Amino acid sequence: MTVYLIDGYNLMHELRRAGGRAMASDLGPGELEDERRHLVDRIASFMGGSSDRAIIAFDSSNAALQQGQSATANVEVFFGSLERSADAIIERTTYRLNAAENVVVVTSDYGLQKTTFLPNVTRRSSRQFASDLQEHTREVAISEKCTRMVHRVEDRIPREGLEGLKELRRRLEREPEGEGS
Repeated sequence: MTVYLIDGYNLMHELRRAGGRAMASDLGPGELEDERRHLVDRIASFMGGSSDRAIIAFDSSNAALQQGQSATANVEVFFGSLERSADAIIERTTYRLNAAENVVVVTSDYGLQKTTFLPNVTRRSSRQFASDLQEHTREVAISEKCTRMVHRVEDRIPREGLEGLKELRRRLEREPEGEGS
């Protein structure tokens, strides 16, 4: 099992930059919340089907550390506080984890990469991990096992059943109200 400790805003900024979009600092409060939710969903997808887990830390100006709602059981979200930044959360968590666990620290902060230098810790820049997420998205999209999304009920009903339902609708449309009961 691998535990990913992710600096949320570092990764969000990198994904926006790679997509040619404005920096997250230019977003309004509702837009920023949507971006965070989208990032958490992408990471949950990345973790899906494995025993790996992720802890995403976001900087915040809250008075106290807060745990946010997670997308799945293997993704936890934390919002820092005035006293505890996302970097501090990641650093403390790195040292608290069992030495037998594989840890991947995802941040662009060089200072944090230096302080989390341990035998069981791999450090990935936000740019590297953003590339991993994009590659994962491409693999899922072109996978033969990928479930094709069907948007219409008619596309999922066998042809004979669909014809029968259409005939029933035509019959009901022809009957005056109250006769077919």
